[in-house]
Amino acid sequence: MKFRYKVLFTNLILLSLGLGLVGYLMIHKNFELAKQTQLKNAIVQNNLVQSSVEYELLQLLNSVSDNSETSNNNIDNNNAEKSSISASSIAAQLPQIGSRVSSSVRSRDSFFYIYFDGEKVYTDDKSDARIGDTLFKNLTTGNKNYVIKEESQKHYIYVTSQSVIDEKNLWIVSKCDASEAYTLLDEQINYFRLIIIVILIAESAAMYFISRYMTKPLEKLNHVSEEIAQGDYATRVNVKSHDEIGLLAQKFNIMAQAVSDHVDELNDMVHRREQFVADFTHEIKTPMTSIIGYADTMRSLELPREEQMMALGYIFSEGKRLESMSQKLFELIYLRRHDIEKARVHMADLCAEVVKVVEPAYENRHLTIETEIEDAVLLLNRELFITALVNLMDNARKASEEGQQVWVTGKFVDSRACNIPKDKTDIGETESADDEKCMTAYEICIIDHGIGMTKEQAAKICDEFYMADKSRARKEGGAGIGMSLVAIILEHHNAVLSVESEPGCGTTMRILLPW
Repeated sequence: MKFRYKVLFTNLILLSLGLGLVGYLMIHKNFELAKQTQLKNAIVQNNLVQSSVEYELLQLLNSVSDNSETSNNNIDNNNAEKSSISASSIAAQLPQIGSRVSSSVRSRDSFFYIYFDGEKVYTDDKSDARIGDTLFKNLTTGNKNYVIKEESQKHYIYVTSQSVIDEKNLWIVSKCDASEAYTLLDEQINYFRLIIIVILIAESAAMYFISRYMTKPLEKLNHVSEEIAQGDYATRVNVKSHDEIGLLAQKFNIMAQAVSDHVDELNDMVHRREQFVADFTHEIKTPMTSIIGYADTMRSLELPREEQMMALGYIFSEGKRLESMSQKLFELIYLRRHDIEKARVHMADLCAEVVKVVEPAYENRHLTIETEIEDAVLLLNRELFITALVNLMDNARKASEEGQQVWVTGKFVDSRACNIPKDKTDIGETESADDEKCMTAYEICIIDHGIGMTKEQAAKICDEFYMADKSRARKEGGAGIGMSLVAIILEHHNAVLSVESEPGCGTTMRILLPW
């Protein structure tokens, strides 16, 4: 079931229960008030009939007293006088008394019964309804019992009062029509049903359009989620409301963007892995082919000593290149999966050690190294950073011609002048002489005057197995992994590498380190 219908039906149910409860309470209250009014009228009618009957009996007893000159006695609770007249005579006179009272005080739709000594002696009710014993139970003089009965689709209120004459009970039972209260009840119920039906129909129509309007953004979210599930990661939700649904739409768009970026990242990662495998296969295939070819030639042919030494030399050099490649690959994979430990290092000592490591190779090419290092203490992993600088120095050697110079410089710089954002370098802040905040970093530059690179080549220099000049790199024993290793090492140190190069004008490798 759709959410809008859930909202609609929930509101209808709650509204129906609320209206029903309110209507029941109001109708019940009105009915009770009407019934109480009818009951009061019935009690008044009973009192009137009782008073009239007792008055007639009093007149009768006074008349007998005058004729017989007997002593008078009081009628119980009404100070009426008793007489020695027999109970049978009173019973014989009560129908006439009832008839006179009926003609004088009885109102429309009301009747009364007279019981004397447990026997009904008079009634003006033609239906002569049967009166149950309930009206006479626990009845005492001065009190009244009442009951409501339904007869011939009408409701009547029976009220009973009691008097005592010559130690005999005189019961006056009045019967009043109370159908007006029940008729009013039925009319109110029918009218309320009509009202509630109209209200529910109007509310249903209103709630349908309101719920449809309110859930429309949710339908958009559902539609967009289906499109994303089908692979369309560029689609977004266009919801401009400022309520919870609008906030949900904003979060959904943020999530969709994150998913899109993650998918792009995964696709890029897959592409890079495929490219890595292809490049690795290609790079390992060339030396392995040469090694297998020379080894097979030496195995199957008798070669002169000079050719044997040449073949063995080639096998040795290619084997060393494979060894270097495997070692750098291992370091590359390790650094991608592990953190590194850092310690305080003096840059002057570290750069001197790097120069000492690469100096023999430079001397073989008749290259000179010039250094200009400003000492500083930085937080580094000494061994890994030496590896990075050695790789950069080795690349500078390979790119240089005999007799050229390679410069290595290290100094403090204002990182703002280098156009390096703070969030990428994590550069610290120091107080300048003018008490102004300035961004300080340590810059290492390796400058050669060799063959240089184009901007396109410089942009790809850190890709695995990328070589700007493959023939020259392989001749020098390179495998295209060194710069990838350098990039990861610098990333672990929150350092930024920038490359400035032009073909034929040399290359400047600039490293900006946080201080």
